[in-house]
Amino acid sequence: MNDMETTGFLRRTILLTAAAMPMIGSKVFAATPNQGASTVYFSKDINAENFLAIYDRLRKDANLPEDRRLSGIKLHGDDVDTNRGMWEALLNHIPNSKFVECNYASIYPAGRGNTQGNIRAITAQGVDKNRLDILDRNNEYTEVPIKGGKELKSVSAPTALLKEYGCVAVTANFRIPSFAGFSGACKNVGIGLASGEGKTQVHGLGVRKDAGFFRRLADASKGIHDAMDNRLLFINVVSNIHVDPLKGTKVRTGNLGIVGSLDLLAADQAAADLIYGLTPAEYNAYSLQEKIDRGFLQLEYLDEIKAGNRTYKLITL
Repeated sequence: MNDMETTGFLRRTILLTAAAMPMIGSKVFAATPNQGASTVYFSKDINAENFLAIYDRLRKDANLPEDRRLSGIKLHGDDVDTNRGMWEALLNHIPNSKFVECNYASIYPAGRGNTQGNIRAITAQGVDKNRLDILDRNNEYTEVPIKGGKELKSVSAPTALLKEYGCVAVTANFRIPSFAGFSGACKNVGIGLASGEGKTQVHGLGVRKDAGFFRRLADASKGIHDAMDNRLLFINVVSNIHVDPLKGTKVRTGNLGIVGSLDLLAADQAAADLIYGLTPAEYNAYSLQEKIDRGFLQLEYLDEIKAGNRTYKLITL
């Protein structure tokens, strides 16, 4: 594999993405000179080798100490078969690792809303029970504070996640559509790694898809990320994308690549850019309803509470 890292990446917006990402119509996005940038690794080819390579780079960059705690791979229990071979390859690649998942929101106690039902639902899809850890298993939870949260000041997360795992790779098929517009790093932390009660806190009364939900989602993502003390790695697989046209840009569809970062917001921003290729200001300029429908609002709200960086330095593998 060949790294492509150019010192001039931050000189002009067009240089970074044009150098490493596919063109998206006439739109490209990257870091601007005075904002600094997070590192995002990118592979155009979606396969296990590149999936593992991005994980290895992130793990090295995180400089996590070797300890006896488990390593987790976030699995979406409703999306087990999509790119399944890559997830299984990563599980076999990481010593002392398990797939991790949490229960549904507490307002939905049946099926995947309880630990045994969740295990049954996921193992019925062929996942080895011995390699799966439902983090709500002991009904032990920690209310983690959210520094700078706009609507939530704390969120409930499984204590097992916080105490037993030295690292968790938040690996997501970047799904469109989703209740959150798209499902990537933010969704798979703010809801995916919250407890059943935490998910209910994020959804709020009535489970409405509105601006308040996106505020709480961003808040919860930041709280859980901070509580894990930089022990989360983020990888989005942007494959099989089918998205409606969007006025103001030429959207891209199909298999677009893999992006990974230690920065939750940068990982989702880069994935969205593969599809839409807009600048942050252009994303923000859409109507509130369009930003809710498309998921752009989570990027905007994460940025507001300093939960990551919308600018990034792209390194192609």
